[in-house]
Amino acid sequence: MSKERSRCREKVLEFLFQKDLGQEVEVDFKKFSPQAQVFAHKLYESSLFYKELADKIISRFSKNWRLDRIGNIEKNILRMAIAEMLAFSDIPPGVTVNEAVELAKKFVSPEAGRFVNGILRNIVRNWEEVQKIKEEVSNVASEN
Repeated sequence: MSKERSRCREKVLEFLFQKDLGQEVEVDFKKFSPQAQVFAHKLYESSLFYKELADKIISRFSKNWRLDRIGNIEKNILRMAIAEMLAFSDIPPGVTVNEAVELAKKFVSPEAGRFVNGILRNIVRNWEEVQKIKEEVSNVASEN
């Protein structure tokens, strides 16, 4: 299942990138097993749901990098990894980080892999702060 989940993450990244570019996205995970389809759909929907929160987290933990300076592929990898850590408590954060690093290396460059690794490791080390940011965003949303 883990290789299939890796392929699911690649497909989710593709859809997120297309959506980020303003393209129409026809989300289709039919080529995967039923179990993997459930994972892929949840990851895609979670990535969209947590996008604003993920951007706040990325901005907070990316030292010397404004969000608008981060490449679209790297940004979507980071968003997806953060969403995975928030939505899938059964997946160890280390697995999520490693998968994100591999995606960055495959679709961007080895340097992008190191960049993604640095930000995500910083997020994992400061998970309590991430939870506080999540609560703040939730409180603001419920007030509006």
